[in-house]
Amino acid sequence: MEASSHSRAPQENYVEEFLAKYPDYRKALWLAARSEEEGLGNPSYQGWQWSDLEMHPTRVLRLVIEGIAKIGLRTRRATYYLLKEPELVKTVLKSSILKK
Repeated sequence: MEASSHSRAPQENYVEEFLAKYPDYRKALWLAARSEEEGLGNPSYQGWQWSDLEMHPTRVLRLVIEGIAKIGLRTRRATYYLLKEPELVKTVLKSSILKK
């Protein structure tokens, strides 16, 4: 692991490692972060759903299992998810774009 001056370096490395292992989740995380940004001004925003990420629900569950997302609200009709650390995810996504 590379040393970094960031206090969140181990977590950043974890998200980077997840994306290195599962690169097809990059778009899903970007869509999740965008959804949460758009929901900031809406007091009734509950989170994003699997369909917002254009991904099957069982694949979205991996984000929860891996600790990147959490279930914000579960009803009989839907499950809403939130990123545990949206700013961290955005930072990792931006840095991965700059590295290319």
